[in-house]
Amino acid sequence: MGEMASALAHELNQPLSAIANYLKGAKRLLADRDDDDADMVRGAMDKAAEQALRAGQIIRRLRDFVARGESERRIESINKLIEEASALALVGAKEHGVRVRLQVDPAHDSILADKVQIQQVLLNLFRNAIESVAHGSRRELLVASRPAANGMVEVSVADTGTGISPDIAEQLFQPFVTTKSQGMGVGLSISRTIIEAHGGRIWTEPNPGGGAIFKFTLRAMTKEHMSDAPR
Repeated sequence: MGEMASALAHELNQPLSAIANYLKGAKRLLADRDDDDADMVRGAMDKAAEQALRAGQIIRRLRDFVARGESERRIESINKLIEEASALALVGAKEHGVRVRLQVDPAHDSILADKVQIQQVLLNLFRNAIESVAHGSRRELLVASRPAANGMVEVSVADTGTGISPDIAEQLFQPFVTTKSQGMGVGLSISRTIIEAHGGRIWTEPNPGGGAIFKFTLRAMTKEHMSDAPR
């Protein structure tokens, strides 16, 4: 996994850098235009460049984490991480009839975590859920956070999709196991590695209303913890 992550980082950083450079060049071509359309295009280019840089950051951090188990943990708001990750993952979801609800607990919000890694776990779960409900008659996602036992915070992503068979569910977090026809089967495995390195666990349950629920836990930060934690 470490070698694969390093190879992916090397191969993907070049096209990502090229994307960022082409966007900068396109902005220069629009520099002399001051109409509304040009402003809108420049704004879209800025956002695209930000996401190209974000992708490079994710790749580098994932490579370092898989290779050496390193992470940069700070006090974070789990609810803010959920909102930011959902804004990125759920772009276009409403246009496809997907209804998304967030139910976060503001009273149990602070965690000690690597922001990029936890958001990558959330992105993976959100996108899997959207794919699962894409062709169903009910296209609903419920993302929630709540306090859990032993000083943990639990995050759940529930969908109304096709669900997961019990045989696959037992192996779902193993490398190269996937329910997708063209999936690689590494997203959930890496997600499990990240969550367990943070002292939590990740699992799946059937959704009583049909579909699946993915849950994971992270250690909550108390006031005592926060006084000693890095920021």
